[in-house]
Amino acid sequence: MGTAPARTDPSATTVPARYALFSPEWLGGSNAAFAALPADESAAIRVSLDITDAPEGTADALDILIDLTTGALRFTAGHSAVRPTLAFTLTHADAGTLLFGDQTRRTRLFEHGGLRLEGAFLFVFFLDRIFQQDVSGELARLRAGTAGLVEPPGPPPARRTHRPVVGREEDETAAVESAHDTLPRTMAVLRAELGRTTPGAQLYVSHASSRTAVSVALGESRPQVPFTRRSWPIWYCCSKAVGAVAVGQLWERGLLDPLRPVAEYLPWFEGEGREKITLFQLLTHTTPVPMALDPLHGTFAAPAGVRREQLRTMRIPLGAAPGTRINYAPWWAWFLLADIVRAVDGRSYERYLTEEVLAPCGMTDTRMVLTAEEYRDVAGRLPLIHITGGGFPAEPTQWYATEASCTRPIQGLNMRGPIEDLGRFFETLLADGQGTGGRILRPQTVMAMTARHRVGLTDAFGNADWGLGFRLESHHLGKEYTAFSQYASRRAFGHYGLWTSVAFADPDTGVVAAVHLNGKASQDEHQQRMLAIGDAIHHDLGLV
Repeated sequence: MGTAPARTDPSATTVPARYALFSPEWLGGSNAAFAALPADESAAIRVSLDITDAPEGTADALDILIDLTTGALRFTAGHSAVRPTLAFTLTHADAGTLLFGDQTRRTRLFEHGGLRLEGAFLFVFFLDRIFQQDVSGELARLRAGTAGLVEPPGPPPARRTHRPVVGREEDETAAVESAHDTLPRTMAVLRAELGRTTPGAQLYVSHASSRTAVSVALGESRPQVPFTRRSWPIWYCCSKAVGAVAVGQLWERGLLDPLRPVAEYLPWFEGEGREKITLFQLLTHTTPVPMALDPLHGTFAAPAGVRREQLRTMRIPLGAAPGTRINYAPWWAWFLLADIVRAVDGRSYERYLTEEVLAPCGMTDTRMVLTAEEYRDVAGRLPLIHITGGGFPAEPTQWYATEASCTRPIQGLNMRGPIEDLGRFFETLLADGQGTGGRILRPQTVMAMTARHRVGLTDAFGNADWGLGFRLESHHLGKEYTAFSQYASRRAFGHYGLWTSVAFADPDTGVVAAVHLNGKASQDEHQQRMLAIGDAIHHDLGLV
């Protein structure tokens, strides 16, 4: 275990001493193991662990300082007065999996419902990469000196370098060549990101007045598997825009009112101040519940009953006032919205959207959720999210790609389909709600959903003005709040997908664009590359 105290038996000097996880001896050895790696306390993230079943003689509360630049870890028993970036409540065995399990086992911690988490979830992805890659090798040595781990360690991660994709189909190659002719600047920007911030990409652009329609895929969807135009990447929060249309439809039918409390449609949600939360607040992300306190943080992929119980007992922070700040809700808001759809229409959220939104828009390849058979058929080709940037190699991950995550609805997050289908959705909205297979909204409802309802609020993630479920172009507030392009009009509307995707439509210019990069970079790096792509599209279409 690194430089843990040596055994007294001379015959066993080559065998590392093994101590129980989080015992005093283990904590001493762990910090000695990482002592040579620098840790910048001002920039490192802080993770607190509360162990629900700590064995006798081991810590039931501890803090971990993690430097995402060097990979250094520092363990301390107990909790400091400094607010943690992430706070886990979990079992002793699950804590061992968090630190030492392979990437798939670590992802599955969020599928059984026994883990609770508060804090900035976005850091979990980069924390996961630190544990998985273990660039110093100290974590592996620490694992070898840890007694009683429930699960055996997986093989050490292979070090990967970017390789050119081989075996791309002929029509895919032709689509790439055509895209270079039609959107040369845009394709150059995309090419520059391949192997740097992303292993692969899908792009769809349409512009009716110039008769432009480009659909193209580049690079890898997962190691050694080419990205094609028919691949099914996850849309992340771009899925929320599709769900928002369901609210608009039910509003048109008189079955709900966005200004009414959620509890009027879901009586089980009453109590503890929850009865004051409205659909409007959910759609504009202005509820009094901060993102760091999202009750589904640790259970977003758990069975629906577990998630519903988390919401039924959710408490509103004392003194929190709705409408005074942006409180983005990655998981819980759309879980409620999905239950409302079922309550007022009778169909499940997934069936409702498939029949009432996807079909009229011609989104035939999109899946709200995969069946078990579909998952097993495409599992080896399903695009994976890769964690990139920060000076470490790109790391393919299993986040939202396991069977449980793909076959359990995670409303507002885990829709999958070609990015071209997402473009068709926004084309339908740009056509005043008329799709190739029918109407999804009246023109006046499209205007109401994409009008400015949240104005004057901003946050650290570049979010600013918002409609009812749609992000709105806000470059008038400064470059950091530019959503799609400096050349887009203020009427442009769309959505982001957790530092991987963006899609938008612009009523003034007629541009529709959707792009997915399966490399998840940091917020700043992601915004820079997305704005570079958006600006290049406008240049190529002659709209600058």
